Amino acid sequence: MLHPGTGMYDQIYETMLNVSVPERFNDHNLSLRLIVSQGKADDQERVKQVEDFLKCNKVAKRLVSKWFNRDKKDGAFDMQLVKDRGNYNATIEDVNLAMQSIRGKAILEDAGEQLINNTFVLVNDITYVDKHSKADGVKSVFQAISLVGNIMSAAQGNKTSGSGSSLQGVGQLGDAITSLVAGFTVRMKSHLFQLVWNDSIAGTFYSQYYYDKNTIDQDKKRAYLRDNKLFQLKYVGSYEATSSKTVLHGLKNNGDVFMKVLTRAIDENIVQLRKKFEIFKITAPLYEIASDGMIHIHIGLKEGVSSSSKYEVLERLVDDEGRITYHRKGVIRPVKGKIWDNRFMATEEGADGANLNFTSFEVVSGKDFYPGMLVREIK
Repeated sequence: MLHPGTGMYDQIYETMLNVSVPERFNDHNLSLRLIVSQGKADDQERVKQVEDFLKCNKVAKRLVSKWFNRDKKDGAFDMQLVKDRGNYNATIEDVNLAMQSIRGKAILEDAGEQLINNTFVLVNDITYVDKHSKADGVKSVFQAISLVGNIMSAAQGNKTSGSGSSLQGVGQLGDAITSLVAGFTVRMKSHLFQLVWNDSIAGTFYSQYYYDKNTIDQDKKRAYLRDNKLFQLKYVGSYEATSSKTVLHGLKNNGDVFMKVLTRAIDENIVQLRKKFEIFKITAPLYEIASDGMIHIHIGLKEGVSSSSKYEVLERLVDDEGRITYHRKGVIRPVKGKIWDNRFMATEEGADGANLNFTSFEVVSGKDFYPGMLVREIK
């Protein structure tokens, strides 16, 4: 149950507005970020509530509008964001011209359909539990929406503190932080939704709704505004976990604690959702190959890397029709003791491995690897 107006609520609410999208994902956030939930509901009812909210607020349609840079005044679209996210140097003057050539069609299919179909909405249902409370422990419940952009392009291509009482350091945290912060944990259930985008939807969008600044079409504008059925979000699944004990070293105020707890809880749930659902897995580029044969990659504990992890190395190829495919070239695994701790505030915490800047991997199988190839975790 949400209790607006309480000191802790104000800090938590402000903190959630400032939680950043993980850097492995493109930031596709809309202006809508938070949902206040009143009353109790079981898991099935809560998912239904979220689905109804997303549908009522036309979140799927708003995502499509953002993908194609829709102008609110004249309703015109463009392909710039699609091109930027796909890392393409080719110029697409307009959709119709692109669809007339094999290469143009391939660009739209790869930089458009694949990227857009990998757009996700992550709804984090968060319960704050105060262990020092004499009540049932639940301080407040609300749901925070984070719009996670395309996975593949984000992996390839490529704080604020809250307003709590200012404290001088760990040695002076004392009773103030003990009573408000040190004793609580965060219980978070993350619900994952995916934007539905396929050939049929794309065909309808391009033929009936899409126009650019050079071809303003009022009929298409009105038709797009009226359509409340074409664009949908589908429920993928959920994962629930409770945050681990917070290390207070390096934290200067209550806002730092809230930001650390919330950010790490979200990151952990994203890791588990990626492990649970194949469609939500990300790839990361191979950064460099050292003189000793070690492979360096900018991923670490934040992405769930452990000494038992294994990753396939993928080579990006273009077929005769210009379509991009990925082929496994080998398998690598992290080197124990050389795993980067890139979790939020790990440096301030003084965590082991926080100063590495990358994780070192050794080759299990395969050869002829080179920087720029992609790696993806395998079971």
